[in-house]
Amino acid sequence: MTDFHKAWIEQCEAAEGIREQFGAADATRYLVGEKLFRFMQASQERPEFAEELPKFVAEIKRIFTPHQIIEFFDDLQAGLLPNPAKLFSLDFEEGELDEQEVQNDADRILV
Repeated sequence: MTDFHKAWIEQCEAAEGIREQFGAADATRYLVGEKLFRFMQASQERPEFAEELPKFVAEIKRIFTPHQIIEFFDDLQAGLLPNPAKLFSLDFEEGELDEQEVQNDADRILV
């Protein structure tokens, strides 16, 4: 796929395969914790990514139940998963996750 701003389509398909083979927890970590996180960062600077973001989120909501998405954020907040910002060496403040920030992220996805 040459349209990098549409890579989310293949990533969603891959997440469905991960879910079938390894379970929903691994699939949400891949799609929400890795791919969506990066996509959201790119969308802040690139309008073509920002334009695709609502479609990406809608597909995530189709693939996963609200409970599965909430469980991912609960695990992230509880420290059971690494902070995605640290995983990708992005320029974010180091430190603990802000409970309100985690809840806001979950709410944005579930809305």
